[in-house]
Amino acid sequence: MTTDRAWKPRDPAEAFFPVEMRPLFMPASDGLDKYQQLRRHFAVVDVERQHPFAVVTDDYELVTNKAAYDMAAEVMKKVFHTTQIGDMACLNITMPKTRSFCHIDLIHKTADFSPWERDKWTAFLRISNSYNRTRLLRFELGFCRWICLNGIIFGSKSIEFSYAHTRRGMDRVDRFVENIGDIRKLEAALTEKLHQLKRYHVPEKEMLPLLCRAFDIKATKDVVEKQRRVDDLLALRDQAKSLTKAYFTEMGPHGYAALNVLTDYASRPAGVIAPEASMHGLQQKAGSWMDDFISAIKHPDFSFDRYLADYRQTAEVIESL
Repeated sequence: MTTDRAWKPRDPAEAFFPVEMRPLFMPASDGLDKYQQLRRHFAVVDVERQHPFAVVTDDYELVTNKAAYDMAAEVMKKVFHTTQIGDMACLNITMPKTRSFCHIDLIHKTADFSPWERDKWTAFLRISNSYNRTRLLRFELGFCRWICLNGIIFGSKSIEFSYAHTRRGMDRVDRFVENIGDIRKLEAALTEKLHQLKRYHVPEKEMLPLLCRAFDIKATKDVVEKQRRVDDLLALRDQAKSLTKAYFTEMGPHGYAALNVLTDYASRPAGVIAPEASMHGLQQKAGSWMDDFISAIKHPDFSFDRYLADYRQTAEVIESL
C-alpha cells in the first residue's frame, strides 16, 4: 500500500477535446414545420461525440479545459516564481466517461519537500472545470505524498479561488496567486501539522470510526434493508481494513498513519457510486479532518469517546455487516 507507485506524467491533452456553444431552435409558432432560433440560449456540445452537456444563456463564457490549463500554467509560474512550462508535469487527470467535468493536477517537477527523512511531498495545483454547470472553474492548491501519490487539499478556505464561467469573473486570476502567497510558508505549515499528527497516539481500533467521522459516513441498523448500500459499506470496510493494516504496521499507531489511511482512501475510494466525482470532495474532507483533529487533541480533556461520538455506532454497524 505504501510502496512507491509507478508514476508517469499524464498528457493533459487527454482532456482537450473540442467543445463549443451551438444555437438552439424550437418549432415556430405558426406550426408549419419551421424552427426559430432561441436568441439567448445555447447548447454546450462535445463536438467529437455530438453530445450536449448543458443549456446556457448568452452571458455564459465557455472556458475549455485547454484554456483553463493555459491559465493554470501561468499561475504555476507565478507561484513558483521561475517555473517554465517544461518544469511542470501533469500528475493526474480525473474525468468521467461522459467527459462532463475534469480535474487536472499540475506539479513542479523538483519543488518537493520532506517533513522528515525519506518521506517527500510536493505541491500540486488542481484545475477543476466542467461543461455541465455542476462545477465552477476553480484552481486549488493541494499537496501529494510522493511514495503513495495520496493527495490532500490543504487550507482551501484561504487559498481557494473560484469563479463562474461568466465574463464578469475572468479577470481575477492574480487574486488567487496573491491568496497563495509564499509557497514555502505553506509547506512549512503543512510540515508542522504532519509532525503534530505523528506525535499523537491513535489506536488502530479507532481508525474505522475516525474514517466515518472524517468523511461523514453514517449508517444505522436498518441499512441491511438496502442491499446496494450494504455492498458499498462492505467495500468501504474492506478497503479501510486493508489500508489501516498497511499504514499502521509500517508507520506505527499515530495520527500521521491515520491521515495516510484517509488520503489513500480519498484518492482511490471504494464503495462510492462515482469515484471520479467523489475523489475531490473526499480529499478536501481529509484536509479538513487534519485541522479538526489537531485542534481537538490540543484540549487536555480530549478523548476518542467524545470525539467519535455517534460515529462509533456507524462503525459498529459496518463491522457487523
